[in-house]
Amino acid sequence: MLVLLFVAGARLSLAGQKTDAAAEAAARAASLERTPGQGLEAAKRAARDALSGEQQACTSVAVRADTSGLAVPVGTVSAVTVRVECRVPVGDLLLFGGGPGIRTVSSTFTSVVDAFRSRT
Repeated sequence: MLVLLFVAGARLSLAGQKTDAAAEAAARAASLERTPGQGLEAAKRAARDALSGEQQACTSVAVRADTSGLAVPVGTVSAVTVRVECRVPVGDLLLFGGGPGIRTVSSTFTSVVDAFRSRT
């Protein structure tokens, strides 16, 4: 039982670290785009790329981005914020039912938009 608890903790910890990295990559990618729509697509693509690959604990990923900072006039300081949510299954580690089958790990990151970069 103790080993299963350790494995569940390790799985959640790894998912948390990867979710943090994905949120950071997504916010940075979005901040480099010129329009809010392009920023949102770049954020989704960067988060999914960061969370893909082997040893990934997420069964589903949700990406939400506030890219309104890309719509402000040039010369205005602004930022984009991205939230990444990762659903991690832990039900397979429970010997006796009654525990949560899925835990959600989330991370939010904000990246500053270059105030003097062209927006269109």
